[in-house]
Amino acid sequence: MSEMNVMLSTLHLVYPPVSSYEADGVKDDPQVEALLRTSDFYALAMRSEVHFDVENIETNGDVWTVPVSGETTDGQPIADHVAIDIEALATSTLGHMPETFTADIGPKFLRFWPGEQAAVEDGGVEPFEWFTTEKLLHDKGRGVAGLSRLDQHRDFATYELLYVGIAKKADTFNRLFERAHHARQKILSGEWPRRSGARVTDELILFPFRVEPTIFRTMGPEGGPTDTSDDAWAEYRKRVVADAEKAFVHLLDPQYNVEKFVSYPKGIDGLYGGDHQRYGYLIAENITFTTANGTMHGSLDPEAGMFDDSADWILVSGDEVQLIRWSQSDT
Repeated sequence: MSEMNVMLSTLHLVYPPVSSYEADGVKDDPQVEALLRTSDFYALAMRSEVHFDVENIETNGDVWTVPVSGETTDGQPIADHVAIDIEALATSTLGHMPETFTADIGPKFLRFWPGEQAAVEDGGVEPFEWFTTEKLLHDKGRGVAGLSRLDQHRDFATYELLYVGIAKKADTFNRLFERAHHARQKILSGEWPRRSGARVTDELILFPFRVEPTIFRTMGPEGGPTDTSDDAWAEYRKRVVADAEKAFVHLLDPQYNVEKFVSYPKGIDGLYGGDHQRYGYLIAENITFTTANGTMHGSLDPEAGMFDDSADWILVSGDEVQLIRWSQSDT
């Protein structure tokens, strides 16, 4: 049997996508900060602003049917409905359905608190569930209990990829949220809104990913670091993350990435020339990124908790790099 060493890394969101405008609020939450500090790879993308039509919400007991509207990346209108089972949400977080609950709704958010309005206004009561439009799309893609319908989820969850980057010395919180990131500022000042009446800061979406080398398959010498200490593994992960950035930029060519890595997969800080005869990357989320140079379709099977066979792969074998479009027939 010939020796073969194959590695596949998956990209997972550590926190739901958040608009540039909303990012300035969530970064002050210590729990959110802790999650964002586990991210080492991030993407900036745009998509027409999505709204909840709060004037036309239908209720049937504890099930709310909320109209959702937006536009595709090529400007076509999309409209759908999401069904929200309030009891299922409350049971998931509180362990029971409260006798009463209070809702706060708007075109960009839905929040649900246990108890009467007066108790909520007095403070000290946390919502048992909340959604921005982006969090709702994220949670629906993750198969969160209590969310159903929204058959056009993939149309809503398709974004124009403008930039990908990595946090070489710190983390995504420090690099993208805490500081004035150069690409984020260029996009905010240089792009036009995708939807009439919107602001770029509402349509620029931040995606905090973590790259996980989750699958090793070897026949022959073991893959990964031979030193299995925490320091060695951390150093190895840095090389994987650095390589992932180059792979995405090389194949998809996001508009705001200045360095195009035209020699990829060759490089000094990635995986080229190492132990892996083949290695690759995929997005383990139900989102799609598009650029003028290509489309990458992510996929997640919520029941299995992992990607399925519709996910597109970036695959590197020696000097050859290609985007394998398993989703070609679906997009």
